[in-house]
Amino acid sequence: MPPELKKKLKKVLAGRSSVDMGQVRFLNLGRVRERAGGDWDRLREKIYEVGHHFIEKRLDGDDAVIRCRGGFMIIFAALDGEAAQATVDGISQELERFFLGDSDLGPLEILAEARSVTTEELLEIVARDQDESARPSGTGDAEAGGHEPGRTPPWTPDRRLERAGETGAAWVEAPRPGPRPVYTPRPRAIYTESEGVWDDIVFKPCWDGRKSALLHNICVARRVVKGFAYYGRDTLMGADDRTLHRKLDESVARAAQRGFQKAYAQGGACAIIVPVHYDTIATLSQRMRYFAILQSVPEPMRRFFFLRVDGVPDGAPLGQMQELFRSMKHFGAYVLTQLPFGASDLKRFDGCGIGIFGTEVPARMNETGPDEAQLMAMADWVASACLLKAETYFTQTAGIEVLQAGLSAGVRYFSGPLIAPEMALPEPARPLSLAEILDAWQRRDTLQV
Repeated sequence: MPPELKKKLKKVLAGRSSVDMGQVRFLNLGRVRERAGGDWDRLREKIYEVGHHFIEKRLDGDDAVIRCRGGFMIIFAALDGEAAQATVDGISQELERFFLGDSDLGPLEILAEARSVTTEELLEIVARDQDESARPSGTGDAEAGGHEPGRTPPWTPDRRLERAGETGAAWVEAPRPGPRPVYTPRPRAIYTESEGVWDDIVFKPCWDGRKSALLHNICVARRVVKGFAYYGRDTLMGADDRTLHRKLDESVARAAQRGFQKAYAQGGACAIIVPVHYDTIATLSQRMRYFAILQSVPEPMRRFFFLRVDGVPDGAPLGQMQELFRSMKHFGAYVLTQLPFGASDLKRFDGCGIGIFGTEVPARMNETGPDEAQLMAMADWVASACLLKAETYFTQTAGIEVLQAGLSAGVRYFSGPLIAPEMALPEPARPLSLAEILDAWQRRDTLQV
């Protein structure tokens, strides 16, 4: 087990006699293996990489995820009961939708369950079922449906305990999830990628709560799998291939310029936020290649472009960051950066000239509203940004409680399905009051009842 996972697990269990944990189990791995033949090792790693990415994106920072033979275990730091079950159900449904869109992984099904266990039971399960990923390929085919001789298979009841009338620490079969929700149609994009991992590129309107207006458009890649949409780097499903990230950044930069030109030709200038990964511009040679794309924007028009840096590593040297962010100022009105939710210590960006700090709203927070710890994290984050004379923003804002809490904490900008749907082209600035956002949300909520 990695040291950081041990540390997180120790923190979750500190002073607790019981904890809620979740099971996400892959079914029909054997069928996938038979169809894959010699490509099985690659597909198996893809399954687990995608699974880990989906789960981490939908958990709080203190929750722990452990890869196991046949799936994953989730140890919740705060959730219990129905909330924990709802979380694992949501993860399983989204994973299944994604796998259905891949012909190689179509047979996969997902089962999910959450339940409370004592800390002793938890440690027993972890010790028994943690994934032995270092095992040579082809040995101990637990992942493909078999198990090691003389050992109870993972995720199944221990028959010896059943005969003794005890439940033990083993998992039981989870019920199938209920009907999937119906998703509303999304606008057809103009900028498509025939050979890209993502499908197309769209624009997400961004609301300024202080000026009560839609002022900016975030240019992002989009990928739709069985009616469910993924945006930005989520379209890569956790892939860390540098070439792929750079290709995505270059495609988004070109689409942002073309979108601006179309909108400007129709008589309406619009501000566009252009995301780029830190690794894409970390070195001078990489930066020059990316800047060659930005260079084509005439200088008088650059005031309409806001450059956003994603994926800034925790240990990035201050000198490197200062050089990088300052060099970007020539190509846009503001330089932004997007960090994980809860990253409130922004002193490491001192002297970088960042005008706006952003974060993505955790999926669970959209569903249940922010808890006390998350409210404190928002306040600390906004205060830390103010010390650097910077503003803050939320992306993926879907819950009204999140919007209200963000406004109360001092967050200025918001984007996401609660604010406005994505667009095929960026739109010029227009007034939009908080009352109009609330009215639209209430109408949608009434229609869904």
